[in-house]
Amino acid sequence: MEPLRELESKGKTFDKVLWLNDVVFDTEDVVTLFNTRDGNYAAACSMDYKHTPLYYDTFALRDDMGLKTISQYWPWFQSPTSRAAAEKNTPVRVRSCWNGIVVFDSAPFYANPPLKFRGIDDSLADLHLEGSECCLIHADNYLSSEKGVWLNPNVRVGYNVDAYQQVRGDHFPSPLWTVLGAWINRVKGGRIAIQTQLEARVVAQRLEQWEAETPAGELPRYEPGAACLINEMQIMWENGWKHL
Repeated sequence: MEPLRELESKGKTFDKVLWLNDVVFDTEDVVTLFNTRDGNYAAACSMDYKHTPLYYDTFALRDDMGLKTISQYWPWFQSPTSRAAAEKNTPVRVRSCWNGIVVFDSAPFYANPPLKFRGIDDSLADLHLEGSECCLIHADNYLSSEKGVWLNPNVRVGYNVDAYQQVRGDHFPSPLWTVLGAWINRVKGGRIAIQTQLEARVVAQRLEQWEAETPAGELPRYEPGAACLINEMQIMWENGWKHL
């Protein structure tokens, strides 16, 4: 984000900061995302697709309760509040998202100290935990609790042209996948809730261990992005990364 600060020193500032993945999109997508909730948000995200009708970015997306999604099929969420908003096709309050395109209120990046991207502490990763920097940024953003992080289900992008063409327009998901997605989420809901609880327990135990092992003379350890943590280790692999 150094160029942003360099431009600020020259008297040029911005209201929003837009991040784009290697996705297919058009101008209308970006304008719609900027206008989410009339611009009143800490951050607003699109939905991204690689193999429709499954959304892609499971690593960063957490509902308003900080929970992973039930499935990659619409309406996605475990939280009744987040799921109800998705079903109405209105902006969804979430704890974290990225999903191909994300726009931030710029104020935290101009703060002193400025908001920065980060990974989890190496000593925490040693306990076989991982957390997406695209999730942690929301946990560190002071505006997240004030203005909220919002997913705009009306903005859909693709990682290839075919996927993008399938999710464009006002008729996604199709009537078939609307019904199937609702039933898939209903059927998987109980099992995923149990899996989420078990993983959350493992993560909480390791987080407590890490906090208890704070070296003498140092400030107490604290990880604000606990909802971002997963029981996995991310390593470099032939196609970019692999989760173990």
